[in-house]
Amino acid sequence: MNRESDKQSGKSTLLGYVWAILAVIGIHTFLYQPYSIPSGSMMPTLLVGDFLFVNKFSYGYSRYSAFLQPKFIKGRINIGTPNRGDVAVFFHEFTYENEAEHYDHGVLNGLFSRTWRRIRSAIGCPLEGVNYVKRVIGLPGDRIQMKEGKLYINGEEVKLEYVDTYPLNEPNMPPIAKRYIETLPNGVRHYILKAFPFGKAHLDNTEEFVVPEGHYFMMGDNRDNSCDSRERNIVGDIPNGRFIGVPSFLYFSTEATLFQPHKWIFLIRWQRLFDAYIKKLRRPFQANLYV
Repeated sequence: MNRESDKQSGKSTLLGYVWAILAVIGIHTFLYQPYSIPSGSMMPTLLVGDFLFVNKFSYGYSRYSAFLQPKFIKGRINIGTPNRGDVAVFFHEFTYENEAEHYDHGVLNGLFSRTWRRIRSAIGCPLEGVNYVKRVIGLPGDRIQMKEGKLYINGEEVKLEYVDTYPLNEPNMPPIAKRYIETLPNGVRHYILKAFPFGKAHLDNTEEFVVPEGHYFMMGDNRDNSCDSRERNIVGDIPNGRFIGVPSFLYFSTEATLFQPHKWIFLIRWQRLFDAYIKKLRRPFQANLYV
């Protein structure tokens, strides 16, 4: 009798774990995905150490919305389309120039990395890639160009208003940047940072780019320290199907790095969290709180 009860209990426990895993995958795929900010490319809007929930039903669903992004998922279910000024998360697929150099970091790490890569390859998942978060600047058909550090959309210079200075604390960057309010053609106003004098940063002068149909031009708010659509051979224009969602809520923020969990609590940005919760209470149904 006890053995039978133990078996039933074991089955119930196992079934509970299975349902819990399926629930997590379902929430991750269709509702919200936790996301942490690893770089300063979206400063001052998003900071390194910000932890966000990404709203997955803002634009729709594709293979890039799903757990492991399997290739057997075709097409996209469109719910909405990115708007100019949206802060959006998208998947950027790439390949390493030197795979051996990337994967050969010790016997165990190399073995794990190669095994995981083979598993992903076997089920048709992207081998390398990363989720980027940037701002939608150009829509399909737009002409985008940088001239002397200033943004031009369809031949018109985008308005900039100087606000103040802003501390950067980033490697290989000046300690202080200038903060501006940028007003996009549809009226969306947001902060950008300019660390170098206008015309002196490496992406301050570009050719005129025409955004293809079904694609979007993405840029970071930290204009002099962002790898984005201006880097044509690295990122380029983003297909609609690569969009994952929009950051809808900042639930934690710390000045400690991801690998310093023992410092997370002591370096919490309390004012930033307070502002984020107040903003969410005021606009509970606003999907993208960074527009």
